[in-house]
Amino acid sequence: MKDWVIKEHEMPLQTVILGTGSYLPGDVIPNSWFRDHTFYKPDGTRIEKPTQEIIDKLRDISGIVERRYLEEDLDAAEAGARAGRAALEDSGIDGEQLDGIIVAHNFGNIRKKGERSHLIPNLAALVKHRMGIQNHRAAAWDVLFGCPGWIQGMIQAHQAIQSGGGSTYLVIGVEIMSRVIDSHDLDNMLFGDGAGAAVVKGVDTENGTGMLSYGTYSHCGEEVDYLNMGCSYMPDSDDYLYTKMNGRQVYRYGVNTLPELVTDILGKAGVNLGEVDTFLFHQANEKMIVAIAEALFKKHGLSGDLDRLLPMNLQVTGNSSVATIPTLMDQIRKGVHPGRAISSGDALVMASVGAGMHVNGLVYRVPPEGTH
Repeated sequence: MKDWVIKEHEMPLQTVILGTGSYLPGDVIPNSWFRDHTFYKPDGTRIEKPTQEIIDKLRDISGIVERRYLEEDLDAAEAGARAGRAALEDSGIDGEQLDGIIVAHNFGNIRKKGERSHLIPNLAALVKHRMGIQNHRAAAWDVLFGCPGWIQGMIQAHQAIQSGGGSTYLVIGVEIMSRVIDSHDLDNMLFGDGAGAAVVKGVDTENGTGMLSYGTYSHCGEEVDYLNMGCSYMPDSDDYLYTKMNGRQVYRYGVNTLPELVTDILGKAGVNLGEVDTFLFHQANEKMIVAIAEALFKKHGLSGDLDRLLPMNLQVTGNSSVATIPTLMDQIRKGVHPGRAISSGDALVMASVGAGMHVNGLVYRVPPEGTH
């Protein structure tokens, strides 16, 4: 039986990432796929601009040229399980050794477009079942926290490790946006599907690595409706609820609040902005990511090489909500992005913004190779 009592003379365990994994669906949807779509405004009036003009403008703002949609015969549970298996394999950890499985999502297990969400059993339970993990002591729970859900799951795992509640957790972010978007809403072109995961473990080390700090803000005044569920913009279409977004307000919220959040967590970690090697920001849209970084550096009176500091994959994945950051991190670690790397000793900042409205983030120092 494991003994999680921390003796007075012992240092708290450091939470380190042992492995990552991701699953990108096989159905690639280029921007040209939307040419035959008819788009409407929120008031139900048809947008008369040529569709190609609409597509080109969205590409210029977001940077997105294609996205992935989950294959029709798969569901969110399977996508999450595939990312989880890949992360376990990368970490060398047996799934039966896990103390917990945390799955961040927003819509449950929607098995096909037009179907209601399946929230019972919870998605983490389904993912654990699909992965074939038998250990009943590995609790499986969900995090519903908008796009920042995966980072919040990482924070919860870290808190559990620090408090002695366990040592090893699998944190998964999975979202199947293609099944909850309105095909008559311009914003639907921003979103894609995906799943990303990380295995984290508490390690007894004093080398100043692992998760150094974290923070979360929740602004739930008028901001609470910036992202919500609503009917299709096309009049008399159906009674299904789709994801709706006030893109302009979300943009402003992110640019105004994330720099403050990142400044806070860097201060807690004792890391200067100029020491950060990579920013893994939520892949919402290219213009917003750059604007947040520019505002952050301006706040500190510094300038940075944003092309080097801001890796992105949304150009070919779209905005997959909770899956964007773990997917991007996994791709960099696996060498998918030429010229990008995450090396021992690097200081990383992961930060996200999303429905609620919430912002959160963490500062992570990559441990030496062989840490386990």
